[in-house]
Amino acid sequence: MSKRESEAAFQASLAARLKEAGTAPTGGMHMTSAPTGQSKSLDQLMEDNAPRVLDVPAPPQPASSSASPASVVHDSIIERIAVQLVVDSPWQPRTRYDETELQALGQAMKDRGQDEPMKVRKLANGQYELISGHRRIRAARLIGWPTIAATTVQMDDKQAELATLVSNETHVGLSDYERAKAYKQALDHDLATDQKEVGRLFSCSQSRVSQCLTLYKLPEPILQLLDKYPDLIAYRHARAILKLVSEFPAGEEAIVAAVESMIDHPDLELDELRSLVEKALTPKRPRPKALEPRVIGDKNGSTVFSVKLHERQIVINIKDGVDVEMAGKRTMAALREFAQMIELPEKEKSLKTKT
Repeated sequence: MSKRESEAAFQASLAARLKEAGTAPTGGMHMTSAPTGQSKSLDQLMEDNAPRVLDVPAPPQPASSSASPASVVHDSIIERIAVQLVVDSPWQPRTRYDETELQALGQAMKDRGQDEPMKVRKLANGQYELISGHRRIRAARLIGWPTIAATTVQMDDKQAELATLVSNETHVGLSDYERAKAYKQALDHDLATDQKEVGRLFSCSQSRVSQCLTLYKLPEPILQLLDKYPDLIAYRHARAILKLVSEFPAGEEAIVAAVESMIDHPDLELDELRSLVEKALTPKRPRPKALEPRVIGDKNGSTVFSVKLHERQIVINIKDGVDVEMAGKRTMAALREFAQMIELPEKEKSLKTKT
């Protein structure tokens, strides 16, 4: 049987089966043609469908709803909103933004458009509060975009808080301290009952939650430093610092100073940090105080000799005009007379006799 006959037989068999099933074919089988032309960015697709994008407020959530903060959000809609109307979330854990990274993100958005819409909720005053997209809105401002694509969702405060905290967990550049702030906030605001639930909400391990929360056991002055420099130390530094606090309970000032030095030396290793603290806290041996020179004058009060005692040495400076040889003889005579008045310990005396 030829290939053509086999294909014709297959088509006839298929038509018979479809007819029996009550679904008659409208023609021969065919493959859908592949799409042609350039692919479109999110912005272009939104412009093509602009008549269907309406600024329609989402219906209010019933007051009696018992939905949890993790409930599915109702009635999201994508729209273009003015950049100037977008405000930060009050629950955003990120405290600092890297200017270089924002510039790179802005250039990428400028080159290829906006890859995905931000997520916001509309406030009563007409502004839009960010749920996710805090870096993207800053990049948009840097490159001068007047509007930006955003998904507007309906959320109450508790839902918005949790959604903002969770959305930042997977985003770029969060420090251990910023993560710790988010985890602690979830616990303090009853969004989670324990560290295990925090890990479930943030899609991370309980051990990671515990490690980051270790930072909150640090002395208050160090936490104040972290509020200004959130990426100053990681949780592994926190464990080493807590060990130092335990070993040197009175050395908090030196420990804080050592941590502060990491602002200018971010690559400081843990053993170097310990060395700084130990060096600051180790008592320094006092240096023996050098005795002031003693002055011996003539009968008119003019200085003839200045005598300086240094450890086990006597240094005599003789002024000009004095007979040095005579001064030496008289000094030796005085020392001999003094020697006759003392007696060395037996050990030293025996050594002296042998020599």
